[in-house]
Amino acid sequence: MAGRLSVKLGGLRGSQLVAGGGIMLVAGLTAVNATNFAFHFIISRRLGPDSYGALGALLGIILVLTVPAGALQVVITREVAARRSGEDGAIVPVVAGPLLAEAVLWGSGAALLLAAASPLLRSFLHLPSISTALLLSAYAVPVAIGLVPRAVLLGEMRFKLVALATVIGGLARLILGVILVEAGAGVNGAVAASVIAAVVEAAVLLPGMRSMLQEAEDVEPLRTRWSDTSSALVAMVGFWLFTGIGTVLARHYLPRAESGFFAAAWTAATAAMFLPGAVSFVAFPRFVAAGASFSKARAALVQALAVVGVLAFGAAAFAVVGSSLVIRLLFGPQFAASTAVVGILAVAGAFFALSGLLMHFHLARQNRAAASMSWAGIAFAGAGAVLWHSSPLALAWVVVVAAGTVAVLMLWAAFRADDDADLAALSLGRDLWDLPEADRDVTIVVPFYNPGPRFRPNIDRLVEVLASSGSSFEVVAVSDGCTDGSERSLAGLDPEMVRFVDLARNRGKGQALRVGLSMGRGRYIGFIDADGDLDPTLLLPFLDLAADEEPDVVLGSKRHPLSAVDYPPLRRIYSWGYQQLIRVLFRLDVRDTQTGLKLVRREVLAQALPRMVEKRFAFDLELFVVARRLGWSRFVEAPVAITERFSSTVSMKSVWPMFVDTLAIFYRLRLLGFYGPRRRGETAPNVLAGQPVVR
Repeated sequence: MAGRLSVKLGGLRGSQLVAGGGIMLVAGLTAVNATNFAFHFIISRRLGPDSYGALGALLGIILVLTVPAGALQVVITREVAARRSGEDGAIVPVVAGPLLAEAVLWGSGAALLLAAASPLLRSFLHLPSISTALLLSAYAVPVAIGLVPRAVLLGEMRFKLVALATVIGGLARLILGVILVEAGAGVNGAVAASVIAAVVEAAVLLPGMRSMLQEAEDVEPLRTRWSDTSSALVAMVGFWLFTGIGTVLARHYLPRAESGFFAAAWTAATAAMFLPGAVSFVAFPRFVAAGASFSKARAALVQALAVVGVLAFGAAAFAVVGSSLVIRLLFGPQFAASTAVVGILAVAGAFFALSGLLMHFHLARQNRAAASMSWAGIAFAGAGAVLWHSSPLALAWVVVVAAGTVAVLMLWAAFRADDDADLAALSLGRDLWDLPEADRDVTIVVPFYNPGPRFRPNIDRLVEVLASSGSSFEVVAVSDGCTDGSERSLAGLDPEMVRFVDLARNRGKGQALRVGLSMGRGRYIGFIDADGDLDPTLLLPFLDLAADEEPDVVLGSKRHPLSAVDYPPLRRIYSWGYQQLIRVLFRLDVRDTQTGLKLVRREVLAQALPRMVEKRFAFDLELFVVARRLGWSRFVEAPVAITERFSSTVSMKSVWPMFVDTLAIFYRLRLLGFYGPRRRGETAPNVLAGQPVVR
C-alpha cells in the first residue's frame, strides 16, 4: 500500500501544476498544521477541559475569519501571476498599495463588528469575561493586513519569504501561548498569542512588497472583483464553519468539562485532514486545467480521491484502533473521557477531508451549489444537535452523520454529471451552432400545436406586418406534431416567405423552437406565439430597436409600464412569485421571461443553442440563463399588448411542470456546470450591462 500511495503522490508531485514551488506550498501548509497541533497539544494540558472547551470554540470562529481571507488570496495570487508576463515576455509591474489600503479598511470593519457582537459571544459560548471576545475581534486586522502581501508574493513565486513568515508566525504563537498561559492569562493568553502571531507574520511579509506600494506610470493598480471571489467565499466559509460546528455545538449544549473532552477529541481527529488538505490544494489547479473536458477533470478527481481517501481514512482507522493511546499521548490522563468519541470524530474528519477535496473540484468546475453543500451540513448538524445532545457520544454521531451525508452528496454531484457530461462536452466543443448563412434581416419562428382556425389568419397578418416593415424576412412555421390538420391551412403561401417544418410527434414547444431557430437565415431570429393573443404589429418596435441599438435580445414584457394586459389578480401573484424565484435562483434581472415574443441576435443563438436542452415551456428561461452565462447581457424589454383575456384560474397542473423545468435548469447550471464556465461580455460595452433596458 505504501508503494502505491508513493506512486500516486509522486504523480501529483511530478505534475507541472506544482512545479516551481508547489511542493514548498504543500510543505508549508503541512508545517502550519503541525505547529497548530503542537499549540493545542501543549495549551490543552495547561488549561484543562473547561477552559480548553472555550478556547476550542473561539479558535473555530478564528478559523472561519481566515476563510474569506483565503478565498480572496486565491484571486489576488491568480491576478498577480497573470500580470507577470506581458506582451513579448515583458514583466508587468504590480501596484498593490490601494488594495492593501482596502484590506486594512475591511479588516477594521470586521473587527468593529466582532467587538459589537462580543456580549452575544460571551453569553453563547459561556466565556469567563467579555475581554476574551474582544481579543478575538482584534484578530481580524492583522489577518487582513497580511493577506495582500502573502497573496502578491505567491503570485510573484517568491515562496521563501512566505514560508519564513509562516514558520515565524507559527513559532510565535506556540511560544507566546505557552508563556502567557503559564503566567496565568488562561484562555485570554492563548487567544492573545494567536493575535500577536498574526501581527508578526504580517510584519515579516510587508517588506517583501515595498516596491509595489508606489504607483507606476500606465500601470493599473491591482484590484479584485466581487464576482471572482463570491463563489469561493461562500463555499469556503461554509466548509470551515462546518468543520468547526461540532466544538461550537458541544460548548453550547454540553456541560463545560464535557465540551472540553469533545474539543480535545475533535482536535485529535482533525489530524485526518492535515495531508489531505494539502493534496486538495495541489489538486485544485489540475481540476482548473481540465477546462471544458469533464473526463479529464474526473480523471484528476479519481486520482486525488484515492490519495485523500487512503490518507484520511488511514488516519481515522488509527484513531479508532488506538483511541486511548492517541488521547493519552496528546492530552494526558485528565482527558481520558475523550477516548469514547475520538474514533467517531476521526471518521467525521475523514469525511471532511473528502468534502474539502470535492469542494475544490466543484469550485474549479464553477458548480457553486455543489461547492456550497457544507451549508446544508451545518443546518443538518444544528437540527440534529437540537434533538440529540445528551452526551458527547450522541453529538459525535450527529457530526459524523452530517459530515458523511455532505461528502456523499458532493461526490454524487461530481459523478452524477456522467449522464450529461458527454452531451455537455460535445456541446461545449462546438463553439457555434451551424446556422445557415444570413441572407436577410429577420427570421420569425412560429411553433404551433393544434392552434385551430385562427392560425392561418395570424400567419397572413404576420407576413403583412413584416412586409410593411421594409425588412427582408422569412417566417418558419413549425408543427409540433399537430393532429388537427392545421398545417394544411398554410397551402398556397410563398415558400420564400413562409417555410413549413413538420415534426413527426409532439415533443414540446421548446423543441419546436429549437428546430425552427436552427434553420433561421436572419441576422436577428425571433419567435411569436401562434394563437394570435400577441398581435404581429408588436414586432415593428422590436425591429426598430434591433436596427437602432443592436441589442443581444429584445423581449416582450407584460410587466413593462407601457404594456396593455388584462391580468387577473391570481395570475399576477403567480407571475410575480415566479419572477422572484428566477431572481433568487439565477440572479436574472428580467421582469418577464415567459411572454411569447422575442428577437435574438444571431450570434447569441449560435452560441446558446448547442448548450440548451429544454423542450417545454422553460425554453425562454434557459435561453436567458445560457446567454448571460456566455457573456451576452444587453437584454432590452419592450411593451406588449395582449388582446385576449387570461383565464381567471391557474391550475397546479400547468404550474408544476414549469417549476420542475426551472429547477432542472438551476441544477444543470449550478451543480453540473452543464452550460460551461462563465464568460465575460462579448458584445459592445453597455452602461446598463446586466440590467434590462426599458423602452
